[in-house]
Amino acid sequence: MLKEYFLFLVLFESACAFAPAQSASLPSVEEIAPGIFAEGFQAKFDSATCGWVRLAKETLLIDLPHGVAFPEFLAEVERMTTRPVRSFVLTRSLPSDREAIAALIERGLKRIDLPEQRGLIGDVAEGIEFIPYDKVSRLPGGAIYLSRQKVLFAGPMAINGPRVKLAGSDTAAWISALADLEKLGATTVVPGFGSWSGPGLLERQRLFLADLRQQVGYKISMGYSIERIVREVVIAPALSVWMPYDTPNSEDIRHVYDELTIPAAPFGGQAPRRDDPQPHALVLIGDRFHEPEHIEAGLRPVFETAEVIPHFLVDPKGLTAENLKAIGLLVILRDGYIWPEDKGISWMTPDQQRAVVEFVEHGGAFLNLHNSMGLYPENGPYLQLVGGHYIGHGPLERFRTEVVDPNHPITRGVTDFFTADEQHTPPFETNKVHLLLRNRSDDGKVVAAAGWAYEPGGGRVCHLANGHTREALNHPMFRRLMVNAVNWCLRKDKPSPEN
Repeated sequence: MLKEYFLFLVLFESACAFAPAQSASLPSVEEIAPGIFAEGFQAKFDSATCGWVRLAKETLLIDLPHGVAFPEFLAEVERMTTRPVRSFVLTRSLPSDREAIAALIERGLKRIDLPEQRGLIGDVAEGIEFIPYDKVSRLPGGAIYLSRQKVLFAGPMAINGPRVKLAGSDTAAWISALADLEKLGATTVVPGFGSWSGPGLLERQRLFLADLRQQVGYKISMGYSIERIVREVVIAPALSVWMPYDTPNSEDIRHVYDELTIPAAPFGGQAPRRDDPQPHALVLIGDRFHEPEHIEAGLRPVFETAEVIPHFLVDPKGLTAENLKAIGLLVILRDGYIWPEDKGISWMTPDQQRAVVEFVEHGGAFLNLHNSMGLYPENGPYLQLVGGHYIGHGPLERFRTEVVDPNHPITRGVTDFFTADEQHTPPFETNKVHLLLRNRSDDGKVVAAAGWAYEPGGGRVCHLANGHTREALNHPMFRRLMVNAVNWCLRKDKPSPEN
């Protein structure tokens, strides 16, 4: 008889745990996984969400309800979970929440202290993990991940429906945070604001932010005014699925513009520490014919392999003597023109030319890629430093890059290779630079320099001619060349790990 009684209790409890989540006072509540509930609130509350989890002996509240009295809310939660609500945790904290937090504590609920680093909270056996992201989005906070059920309460990192307000955020770090959350493998995602859905919610928002940064960055690299950029930015329909509600407005676009231009760029308002043992690089990319997004994507793995911290820059005004003092390596992959009124004009000033030359002569490293001799001031100190000049290129087609000196550290482990790119044919100063590579057209009629290096003053300079296309930047041999070149320029002179 006792055995049957316990069986009855188990069945009753199980039935309660999986009963439909229906409530007159909480009409939007949904049981998104066994024992895990989500609730959304009205637009006047920014479509904020909250949730709760049925634990072994109690119910854990995740974030705060809005527009409903606490006694009624807590009673409904306890009815659904058959467990008392004894603790709560917040994925974000707003000044306006202080009274609500105080009210919960007054009712006897314990606020769970969150770790500064990623880690489990509460009972370890429950497998509830907090992932802090500080103020990546405009709100400080983090995410709560229930690994056993693969449910993610993404907090302020995810917004699905309302406009993604960007003021006060770090959009580059936000994109990186979303990529980290995607790696968790959650099957259900509850955003801090808006509708819950599958993991595609995180990917869409990441691509949404990346597309906005890409468009604004490309237009900055061409020298467009902020007024023109605001007029011309249009998010791809596949990424703006709640239009017009999630369409970025001028405030959002201006925020990204401010992030990508001086004085915030290139270091996010905080220059590298001079005593940092890891080298830093200032990487100036993008122009009218070289969209910066794919260049950055192609160069990032190079810096990761070489263990160098890159600071990407699309605003040429950020190339200054002061900024060069903060880094050890300058990398440029862009030409010398901007197009503010659809008419090309030179952007590099005499002060900028002098800054680059003095940076190298005093021990700095300079990696000059692809078109970074094109359209710069003729016979100026910048081109004299590089050791060659641009006279044009062939069409986009496959051609061969050949190793001239296989014994130099830059060409170590590199063999001849083909790639689809523009075959540049720059004359170079044979009495000054050391030729490392040449390119040869398929018909053998065009042969030209494809890379050289030398040591002016106390610094080092390397020029590599490839780099226009994704294929060229991602080619294993060219990537090895770039890693070797970074190491040589910084006097690390060690083989690439691929060797």
